[in-house]
Amino acid sequence: MKNPFHNLKTRLIPEDNESPFLDHLEAFRQMLFQCLITIAVVTLFCIPFAKPILGWLQAPLMETARVRGSDFELITTSPVEGFVQVVKVIFATGILLSLPLLIVFIARFVLPGLKPKERKILFLGGFFGAFLFAGGVTLCYTISLPVAVNIMFYFNEYLGTVANWKIEKYLGFVMHLLIGFGLAFELPLILILLGRMGFVSTQQLRSHRRHVFIGILVLAMLLTPPDIITQLQMAIPLYLLYECCIGVLRLLECGDKKRGNEK
Repeated sequence: MKNPFHNLKTRLIPEDNESPFLDHLEAFRQMLFQCLITIAVVTLFCIPFAKPILGWLQAPLMETARVRGSDFELITTSPVEGFVQVVKVIFATGILLSLPLLIVFIARFVLPGLKPKERKILFLGGFFGAFLFAGGVTLCYTISLPVAVNIMFYFNEYLGTVANWKIEKYLGFVMHLLIGFGLAFELPLILILLGRMGFVSTQQLRSHRRHVFIGILVLAMLLTPPDIITQLQMAIPLYLLYECCIGVLRLLECGDKKRGNEK
């Protein structure tokens, strides 16, 4: 039986085994320098857009408050809190926008000696990874976040309390939800890569549907607020993407068998 770890091992170990340790250290230094420069440049680029980004993050809250007829404003409780939140949002935006390039730099260091076909796969994986992340963030922002904010307002009204939320808590809540959805939607790409590397097969994925569904529900509980509606809004699309992964891997496996028979 073919060892599925063999290809991964050959990629993690450089082809030139006699290369001095200092050469690898220099390559690591260059990779780290490229990552830091990329983050710094992109973060600086984001500074002029800090106010629009903050307005974009607050828009679902303000729209919900307007619909409910609530005269609501976010508050700060310390002189530097506003400045700190602006810096956090700019830095987080810079990291997220830099992520595709960071993955490429790290992959080039960790996986040396990639063939042209493998580089193409890496590029396509990065592209589809960014697309899936953006899809998860979009779903969260347009559907799940407004629903979650509405539910939070409802419970404040139910308790008869006045909602005076700190901007730190609200922005932390929104960023946690957006990033959680974005990362969760990377699941299909991870499964397809594992399938192409031989770690999983479509038969295994089909036989573990029930376990995966439960795992997705648990993941949704960890990454979303404690309300069943928001959790289902994450869990249902994730499970549909899981089924799509099975179909894509099945097509790829049939293509591999067909090419093997032709040879």
